[in-house]
Amino acid sequence: MSNTYQTSTGERVTQSQIESRMRVAKENVIQAQLDEHGYNFCVECGRNGNGTRLDMSHNISIKLAKEQGKTELCWDEENIKVRCRSCHEKLDKLILKFQNKS
Repeated sequence: MSNTYQTSTGERVTQSQIESRMRVAKENVIQAQLDEHGYNFCVECGRNGNGTRLDMSHNISIKLAKEQGKTELCWDEENIKVRCRSCHEKLDKLILKFQNKS
């Protein structure tokens, strides 16, 4: 099947299904943080003030999850963290630097 990605259980999912499941997972993560703390903040540096852009960031990238046949990591709430744009960019650069060393 083209244009589908495999999960570790063998399920095949389309990009549209991935995006839909990720949207729900991201909403759950941000709501859980809000419910627990009363506000949203970067899990790395704690920033949440005016002008702080918060992103939903994957510990294991979407690209890598798809390549490894573990596409379910794209919508795994344990793999999604709230990070400010600065920390998100730093994490992505570290991942790229680490991947380019192989």
